[in-house]
Amino acid sequence: MGKIRDFFVFLIFGNKNIQVFKYFKRVCKENFSPLNIKIDSVSIFFFLGRWLPFSVAVGITTGIIASLMDLAVVNINNFLSTNIIYLFIYPLFVAIITGQTIKNNPEVGGPGIGFSILHLKGKKYLKIKSLVYKLIISIFTLSGGFIAGREGPSFYLGIGIGEWIGKAHGFGKRFKNMLGLIGGGAFTGALLKAPLGSSIFAMELENMYDFDYRPFVPMIVASIVSYLTFSFFRGNHAFIQLTSEAVWSLESIPYIIAMGFVASVVIYIYTLMFHFFAKTAKIISANRRPFIGTLISVPFMIGLYYITNDADVLSAPVNMKILSSMAQMNFPISSDVTIIAFTIVITSFTLGFGIPGGLILPVLIIGAALGNIFGHIFPDQLVVFTLAGMGAALSAAAKTPLAAIVMITEMSHDDVVIPMTAAVITSYLTSFGYSLYLGQENIFKGGLKDFKPYKVNNQNSEKP
Repeated sequence: MGKIRDFFVFLIFGNKNIQVFKYFKRVCKENFSPLNIKIDSVSIFFFLGRWLPFSVAVGITTGIIASLMDLAVVNINNFLSTNIIYLFIYPLFVAIITGQTIKNNPEVGGPGIGFSILHLKGKKYLKIKSLVYKLIISIFTLSGGFIAGREGPSFYLGIGIGEWIGKAHGFGKRFKNMLGLIGGGAFTGALLKAPLGSSIFAMELENMYDFDYRPFVPMIVASIVSYLTFSFFRGNHAFIQLTSEAVWSLESIPYIIAMGFVASVVIYIYTLMFHFFAKTAKIISANRRPFIGTLISVPFMIGLYYITNDADVLSAPVNMKILSSMAQMNFPISSDVTIIAFTIVITSFTLGFGIPGGLILPVLIIGAALGNIFGHIFPDQLVVFTLAGMGAALSAAAKTPLAAIVMITEMSHDDVVIPMTAAVITSYLTSFGYSLYLGQENIFKGGLKDFKPYKVNNQNSEKP
């Protein structure tokens, strides 16, 4: 027995004379001492006692408000859809209300994301009055006629909700940025039915090419709770509803990459036009801008209706049916080009002139139309090209590549990650240096000599 024991001791430790018990005792003392494994009980209690209840409260609050908002939008749209004329007259009515609102509260107008990003960098909280105004005129805007995304109002409202609930939970102003981001991601996750994608979107959005993980865990909790609350009241069906299966092949990947490059060029043109008209609009008094911009846009709205032979594009903020249609039916290329051009014009003169609403929906429509064009090359892969086109356009516009992939997957309930990644990375790289959203900071701005690594506030850190 002794020889067998010595054999195995030598086999394991390389020395048959080693005292196994004392050896293990010494190793355990060196590697499992309290100095090496330390449980940070303060952080655990702080998260479970403060962040977790805060995240759940934000999720429930944003989910309920998002449900009521969606219910109002759908019911108003159902009435407007009874007569197509309403969808052309109604936007003018909304523009008048918006003009009177932003006259004294300019921050509630426009896309909302740009202002929200700049607001997060400050120390003030959003005013309760501004949140109420934003909610009301956003409901009117999203109900029909305009091509406006949900994420602009939802991000703005979510930031305000996150800030005030955080304040009620005793969080100081040093956490205000995180509180706002968590609320914005949660509200957007509910309204777009994409909790994970919206959380990543919120974190990627603040700074171009800079991903901040700090709010990720509480934001995911808040977004999931918000989504579940919203789904309980409004259902959990996909926004982009597909009846045909998404298939792709290696032969189509080069064309998907080419589409990603085209998407970056189109979004660049869109960015220039949108910000040009938004700045030009400032020569008009604030209360008149929305009406004048909408009046210019109405003929283009009518044109979109006759080109698509459907009111879906005018009700896109309500149900996004136009995206589902383009993903499953080949439109004439001339129609796709017109949809892209008219979407750019309409949103530049409405959202750029102060109408509240997000830019994700216009960007997704542009991307879907590009995918529809390239889908003529591979008709059996139309779904893949359309979804990849949406992801590529969103990535180029907002500089949120991860969010684009995840968000489109969640909104469509379909998995085309590999081809979509090819388009998204291409558009992201070829659109480097500009963004559709104002307020995003480019950490690579300037020459390489101006770029400095982040300084770590640590006594042991080396000076750069």
